[in-house]
Amino acid sequence: VPFVPSDEGNPDGSVAGRRSGLPVAGLPVAGPSVDGPPWPGALPGPSPAAVHAAPVAVDLRDAEGRSVVVDGRGNLSSPPCRLRSGGGREEEVVAWAGPWPVDERWWDPRRHRRRVRLQMVDGDGMARLLVLEAGAWKVAATYD
Repeated sequence: VPFVPSDEGNPDGSVAGRRSGLPVAGLPVAGPSVDGPPWPGALPGPSPAAVHAAPVAVDLRDAEGRSVVVDGRGNLSSPPCRLRSGGGREEEVVAWAGPWPVDERWWDPRRHRRRVRLQMVDGDGMARLLVLEAGAWKVAATYD
């Protein structure tokens, strides 16, 4: 599985964002960059295999069934647990990393854009890059 969650800040080497009690076998853990810390808002490698031209809207929920949101400081309201697509198919979130807030073109009022990125792996091993923008989660890319 190509998904690489960051272990920065976890002295025991555990996978960041892993829900307790769920084994996540085969997920490699990214170490610190050879050239120093990553650029703020940058995703850890590897890059997604497919970036979607038209991102698909999804619903990201916590264990209590509430929508997962991100506050002004870039913190998740609660750990993601379920992902539901527009077709009604629901997937369990077994691992996730992030969020990575991005404040693009903050200097340009007409082109300013705020987004949050989150990597996640479902129970079938499918890894996705989710983006939260204007209060809506979308699948922006998938990993092979």
